[in-house]
Amino acid sequence: MNFLRSLAALLLLAAPAAAQTTGFPFVNDLTVNGFLSGSTSCNFTNQTGNPLSFQVTAAPNAPVLLIFDTYPCVANTIPLPPSMCYGMLIPQSFDLSLAPGAFLWTWPGATNAAGFFNVTFPASSSPIRFSVQGLVIDPICTPFLLTQAYQVSA
Repeated sequence: MNFLRSLAALLLLAAPAAAQTTGFPFVNDLTVNGFLSGSTSCNFTNQTGNPLSFQVTAAPNAPVLLIFDTYPCVANTIPLPPSMCYGMLIPQSFDLSLAPGAFLWTWPGATNAAGFFNVTFPASSSPIRFSVQGLVIDPICTPFLLTQAYQVSA
């Protein structure tokens, strides 16, 4: 929880950015059940009745944190300066709502030697909606990269 408070404080101090986060495969890309690779934030994906598979592709052996929010995704909740990474200027923004009463939780991990981080949850027995965004630590880029965010119905 201290990490999330520190991250929120850092994000609140960040300068505005021009656009929401875009995912780039093997840099900062998040997919839900294999859908919407390379997209911008806040796409909706309906996975009702399906197991949920989250995959981040990034640099090999990069620490990854999936951040889940009980509220819908909101593009540019906290705009950040773009990141120069692998010769690309990557727009960055924290795109989860941070609304009063929102419940955030995290799932840590790391990409494997091939650059994949996967986690799968069983199908929900009752309909739920949430948002998810990833955070990637890549030593070639600025201190961290955010993935695109999704609004998920499951």
